[in-house]
Amino acid sequence: MMKRIMPFLLVTILAVRSLSAQPAFPDNGQLFVDTVVPRVDITVNPDTLAWIYANPTSDREFHATFVFDNGVVRDTIDPVGFRLRGNTSRWSKKKSFKVSFNTFTPGGKYYGVEKMNLNGEHNDPTVMRSKVMWDILRKWDIPSPRANHVRVYINGNYRGLYINVEHIDEEFALSRFGNKDGNLYKCLWPADLAYRGTDPDSYKIWSGDRWVYELMTNQDENDFSDLAAFIGVLENSTDEKLICDLDVLFNGYDYLKVLAAQIFCGDWDGYLYNKNNFYLYHNTATGLFEYIPYDTDNSFGIDWFNIDWASRNIYNWAPSGQSRPLYKRLMQVPAYRAWYTYYIKQAI
Repeated sequence: MMKRIMPFLLVTILAVRSLSAQPAFPDNGQLFVDTVVPRVDITVNPDTLAWIYANPTSDREFHATFVFDNGVVRDTIDPVGFRLRGNTSRWSKKKSFKVSFNTFTPGGKYYGVEKMNLNGEHNDPTVMRSKVMWDILRKWDIPSPRANHVRVYINGNYRGLYINVEHIDEEFALSRFGNKDGNLYKCLWPADLAYRGTDPDSYKIWSGDRWVYELMTNQDENDFSDLAAFIGVLENSTDEKLICDLDVLFNGYDYLKVLAAQIFCGDWDGYLYNKNNFYLYHNTATGLFEYIPYDTDNSFGIDWFNIDWASRNIYNWAPSGQSRPLYKRLMQVPAYRAWYTYYIKQAI
């Protein structure tokens, strides 16, 4: 009898959790419309453009003129901030760019966003993988960025098909969770969420010239206490208490959806395999951390490690011998593992 009751209870619990923590999902609007391929024109001083290409590691922003045309609206904004963006893409022939509407115009926004990411998708010859995964995540009610394809022209020269991906910042948090005063951490390699003790400052660590956990909001306070407490629970709670202890700190149920989607799509460049490319937002309405996936182009068969991602064990997907407590601890708890299995079956 218990075996027949448990699936019903599981679905009921998941439905209640989903309703209680449901984020908002803005529609695509004009900026992210994906039934057409809008044109984006950037006009910048040719000498400035040459300098940008000659200094690929620089985040210096320059004045430029921005024109957006999707066949319904055609808008010109002058000036905007313009620079390169990305990591490995900075050295690729097809660069990725960031357009900032508030750098030279305080409070500047365009259709509710302060910045625009134009991703060249240099690893993906189809220029489709990240868009497909963003659509899967959004269909699954995960608070992930909106995205569409755009044609990019710089100084009148066609630079190719790009993915326009919504920037994750305080405005993103406000549009999804109804508040933007919580801590928003950008987490890049090697962000494994490994325990470093109770001192919040011990998580203020560098990798090269950038933070591993970078606080994007509340920078004046620069208080990592909430992150330290969250990681402390992952380290110190017993398997029996982990659900209760984590439930008041983290939206683990939506995170299990993200896990299922990432494994289903072979997205190895996030936290799960490569300890990279995710955000954590401390939602002040619920008190819970929300996991926000980021940069999903290395998926659907893109591989740097000679690994068949489609046949990897879904319960042992993280690299062996490395710390991934947010995944490995959850897989040790039968209830979390059951919810995760449920989502995997939903994905299939």
